[in-house]
Amino acid sequence: MSISFIERGLNCISGLLDDAFDAQKSVLPLAWARATPAPMFHAIWLEIGGKAPRRITPEHMLEVMQARSVTANQFGDSASQIHFAFDIDADGFSRIAVFNDGIAPNRMGRTIQRIVELETYRLLALLGFAAVRENGGRLGRIEQTVAGLTTDLAAQIKQPGGQIQELLSVLSAQAADLEEIYSLTSYRLAATKAYEAILNDRIGGLRLVRLEGFQGIRGFLGRRMTPALDSCRAFSERLTRLSERITRAGDLMRTQTEMIIQRQNRDLLRSMNSRARQQLRLQQTVERLSVAAVTYYGVGLVGYLAQALPLDVWGWDIKLVKAAAVPGIAFLVWLTIREVKAGLTSDDDDKDAD
Repeated sequence: MSISFIERGLNCISGLLDDAFDAQKSVLPLAWARATPAPMFHAIWLEIGGKAPRRITPEHMLEVMQARSVTANQFGDSASQIHFAFDIDADGFSRIAVFNDGIAPNRMGRTIQRIVELETYRLLALLGFAAVRENGGRLGRIEQTVAGLTTDLAAQIKQPGGQIQELLSVLSAQAADLEEIYSLTSYRLAATKAYEAILNDRIGGLRLVRLEGFQGIRGFLGRRMTPALDSCRAFSERLTRLSERITRAGDLMRTQTEMIIQRQNRDLLRSMNSRARQQLRLQQTVERLSVAAVTYYGVGLVGYLAQALPLDVWGWDIKLVKAAAVPGIAFLVWLTIREVKAGLTSDDDDKDAD
């Protein structure tokens, strides 16, 4: 919840109202503001007076605004002044005093709007720093883990049989943590960048001019906010760089895994080729033995047939008949086996074509 109380001293020719920034005498509903049921994001107490008193000093404004530090500038093209007390008082208000030196009401209204927006966007821009502080330590631990993991990965890659499965699981866990941090902070960091741009625009729109003896508003905000905003930008850059490092490490791991798989496939193919050659030799041996066995039985059948013939009349010896039948039977058996193999191969080719 955001509250802005603006009090204008209509009868003030010079200075502020007598009860300006006096919580005891002020007619502003400060008690109501303290009792609001919604959480208070910020509150502004802005007093508009007449011309600035002569010889106004920082000490006088510190006393009037009841603050530890005050920054001030002239603004526009007149002698009007704006004084900021960025301290938060006991009632939760930041205090602003404006001395109007002849600025028209409509123009003063736009100026007051810029002043209120300046203070509002100043606080909104700092919300990103809270997210950075909350997640900075966690991001640092992820950076250290990824750095060690990258070192281990380089060592494993240099080894012929390096194992990276455990590293891959660790990298996946870190990537998940980083993505969680990004989801928690990306919106706030982007908003901080936008609020910073709006804040600078509102400061530029006031056309601030240096007020002698006072610290300037732009310089004060620069010294107070620049470290926080730089931290937000650095945190965002760290997120981006760390994400890129994890991506590169993941690419290396995937490449290494693919190489390991290729080596395993190569070894598997070599083993399969070796077994295929062994099976071929065994098959050829079995074929030779089969030819010999079938030939043996074929010669036996020829012997039985020859016994029924009048070999004595013809002057033939049965042993010579069997011996003469061996080459022919062996050739026929070999030719038959070859035809059977050719037929099986042709059937396999037809199935592959289908």
